[in-house]
Amino acid sequence: MAKFIRDPRMRHWRGQEMLYFRFSEKMMESKVVRAQLWLYLKPLPPTEHYDHQAVTITVLRALRSSNTADTPVFTPLTTLKEARPRGSRGKWVSLEVKRLVSDWFKFPMDNQGIAVQASIQGRDDLHPQHLLVTPSQNDRSSSYYIPFIEVHIADSRKHRTKRTISLNCAENANETRCCRYPLTVDFEEFGWDWIIAPKKYEANYCSGECPLVWFQKYAHTHVVQLASPPGSDGPCCAPRKMSSISMLYFDQEFNIIYGLLPGMVVDRCGCS
Repeated sequence: MAKFIRDPRMRHWRGQEMLYFRFSEKMMESKVVRAQLWLYLKPLPPTEHYDHQAVTITVLRALRSSNTADTPVFTPLTTLKEARPRGSRGKWVSLEVKRLVSDWFKFPMDNQGIAVQASIQGRDDLHPQHLLVTPSQNDRSSSYYIPFIEVHIADSRKHRTKRTISLNCAENANETRCCRYPLTVDFEEFGWDWIIAPKKYEANYCSGECPLVWFQKYAHTHVVQLASPPGSDGPCCAPRKMSSISMLYFDQEFNIIYGLLPGMVVDRCGCS
């Protein structure tokens, strides 16, 4: 399950801007599967000297000092480097922060926020605000590009497993019965650049035959098949349970929209 943590608070320490993300108690009970920090890189300032400009973005973790509780200590967490062509438009970039978010879930008091630094090689005169959108900027158009964290979580609590005849199969399985197979959907392969996150997700699909062994579970389906009323078909392998995904995308006015799209993931297959 993907969650998008948006609208971070801004904290300041000696001129350093810090992003502070808050998580619900229920969410912190879960296991972090994947976590990405998304930042919006502005169109780069023009230059006559380079066809490409080397941009470096560094995320620093704020830690409490052992000497003074109110004085954070910054330690580099992850760095992204990329060469941007001259005249490039703004774009979203992401950095992997799974370990950081996992630590925050385990030790919430250690969540002192993060600082983000951005620079262009040979351009020491540029402040990070000239390169990245931050919550402190008052430009209304920039409010659509505020940093956010995409967190994929799994429930770590123990549950009693329910008996079910639903099958899960690998791609190369020789199973002929109705089964759920993995399927990864990559939106970028479709050319759907209006989707910000997730860029890809596990959709899954159902395939296989529905023999009489399913009778006890879906008796009505087989009774109808035996009665053969006009226009009725035999049992087919289809989704029996589906779930939603969270998504960030641009609308027609280029506003960033957060939505919960139902019926996007096949959780269980069966004959119907």
